[in-house]
Amino acid sequence: MNYIYDIYLNLNDILIDFFEWNKNDKLIHIKKMPMIRLGHEDFINLNSYSIKVEDDFLSDIYKKTEIWNTNEKIEYCSLFCDENNLIAIEFDNKGNSIKKSYLQIDEELEILESINRYKERKINYSVVNKEKFILKTRKEINDEKFIEKELKNIDIEKLKYIYFECFSKHENNKNIIIKDINKLSKNSNTYKNLYNILKLTQNSKNKI
Repeated sequence: MNYIYDIYLNLNDILIDFFEWNKNDKLIHIKKMPMIRLGHEDFINLNSYSIKVEDDFLSDIYKKTEIWNTNEKIEYCSLFCDENNLIAIEFDNKGNSIKKSYLQIDEELEILESINRYKERKINYSVVNKEKFILKTRKEINDEKFIEKELKNIDIEKLKYIYFECFSKHENNKNIIIKDINKLSKNSNTYKNLYNILKLTQNSKNKI
């Protein structure tokens, strides 16, 4: 078994790029953890989808990931790589992937420089969910959640005002307003304008 030492992980339900890590994230300082080199196709599957590994692999990595300055160990966790990429995955006791993490850029580059020392290994796994991979930034996900939450609790007069600001026309029917808003492309300027207006009105409300 090959090991990597002294790295930081940001294990979450969805993958968060390093540049989107923030001070509220619970980073884990790893003292030591297993390192498995895979073929490119297998790495893409592990990176992109929810997977389930077999019991023999779970046994290989059981409690071999140690946390710095504690006696704690993550029961089932391993770092995976191909020639150019790295990802850490935590599994439950049935072999299902439950959390994933990229690495800090400097740590990733340092490991990849020595990747040729590791022999490629084949592990047995199955793809469980092909909808796990999310092509959105953390900010985009949070912005969408914010808009959805605000629209659920908004009063009709404020909703009509926002509709006019976004679409430059009047509409009194709440169902039509919500329907039109839901049709907006998440990348459109109108959608971004909607977010800004809701944020401004929220901030004004909080100052009262």
